Amino acid sequence: MEEMINFEQIFLILRKKSLLILIITIIGTVLTAGITFFVITPQYDSSTQLIVQTEQTNNAYGNLQNDISGNVLLINTYRDMIKGDIVIDAVQEELKKEHNYDYSNSQLDEMIEIEQAENSQIFKIIVTTSDPKRAAIIANTTAETFKEKAEEILTINKVTITSKGNVPTEAVSPNNQLNLAIGGMLSVMLGVGLAFLLELFNKTLKDERFIRESLELPVLGQVSEFSKKDLLDTYKNETLNDLAVSEGKQKRV
Repeated sequence: MEEMINFEQIFLILRKKSLLILIITIIGTVLTAGITFFVITPQYDSSTQLIVQTEQTNNAYGNLQNDISGNVLLINTYRDMIKGDIVIDAVQEELKKEHNYDYSNSQLDEMIEIEQAENSQIFKIIVTTSDPKRAAIIANTTAETFKEKAEEILTINKVTITSKGNVPTEAVSPNNQLNLAIGGMLSVMLGVGLAFLLELFNKTLKDERFIRESLELPVLGQVSEFSKKDLLDTYKNETLNDLAVSEGKQKRV
């Protein structure tokens, strides 16, 4: 019974504060939309795929499976090489020389990510930046630079760029729909929390049951709740009654 009463009270509070919750939800969603569309800078990514073929060993027991497994394990080495100074420095110089892009090593390191599919010799160089054209240029420049440096330094047959980076047409972040959904949910939660908080600090008596059950005091009287319409109707009726009584007195005189 107590649990039912609590659910009833919760429902009454939510219904009573529904307008407040709705207003907070609308304001929160609008603010989220404003931040998402006008404040957060969209980010674009472009990727290029590569495959590295190493020299086959002279071991009579070597086989193709061992060669592939070795190539897959070496991708970690290629990742470190791409993110290291050998490739990054060359990429920085090439971008400045050919495209007049002035990026520091740390900026390029943050833009570039290496992604490897599980048990695959192919890996991707992914570049993420706020300019879609620059993302494609930096990805392709990094791939070409790695190909040149790897063939010079590492014991490999060749590096093949299986696909070049294209200029992206859609941003990868922010996710507009997800941001709006999260903003709306958080706004609803904030509105509901504020509604209960206001109700918690509201010390006015809600009904006579609280007086009888919680305070254990007798109810000596009751004042009915009047709307503005009821008050106006009561005032008009009392005025008419007073006029009728006054006219009656005048007639008797």
